[in-house]
Amino acid sequence: MRLPAALLSARDLIVTLGIRLVPLFIMAGLTLVSFWFLQKNTQDEALLTPAKKKHEPDYIFINAKLTVLNLDGSTKYRLLGKEFKHYADDASIDVKVPRLRLFNSKSPPLTIQAKTGQINGDLDIVELFDQAEVSRPQQLGTTGAVIDPSLLLSSNYLKVFVNEDRLITHLPVLIERGESVMTASQGAVYNNIDQSISMRGDVKGSIAASDTNRNSLR
Repeated sequence: MRLPAALLSARDLIVTLGIRLVPLFIMAGLTLVSFWFLQKNTQDEALLTPAKKKHEPDYIFINAKLTVLNLDGSTKYRLLGKEFKHYADDASIDVKVPRLRLFNSKSPPLTIQAKTGQINGDLDIVELFDQAEVSRPQQLGTTGAVIDPSLLLSSNYLKVFVNEDRLITHLPVLIERGESVMTASQGAVYNNIDQSISMRGDVKGSIAASDTNRNSLR
């Protein structure tokens, strides 16, 4: 029995479309398999890769004081701050509004302050940022005469090496020592033991006649 011409045409059309659609179905299937394989491998890699640790404080202290001692029990330095953040992963400490006081039997005590600061894990290096300032009162002799004038040093960054009683900065610095005023464009190194200051870059200022014999400015 022969089918009507209309049915034969519809069947031929369906067969033709089916043949043409086979490659599309194959491509769609391959795309789905590739997508599944990629997703699976990506998830496996994410599980194998350790999550990056967030640098978050383990302890926070408000209006605290840190005192570090020498081996003989004497005070090496004392640090006050409005907020202390301690990080256990590297033992560092961030400090808001730090006020640092250095004590050394061989040199006059220094007071250093800034808006923020950080102490390394060994507690022997203190970095101060934003409006850092070093001050030391004048030193008087037994007769009351000034044997070492007052010191004021300011910069936006200071790195203090506590064990060496020395501090450095690579940023512009202003130094006032007695009546002498100096500026240096590339920072300075201050040694509190021998009271010397080495300035770098473009150095400008004036050294008062009364301070020439009592200062070591280079």
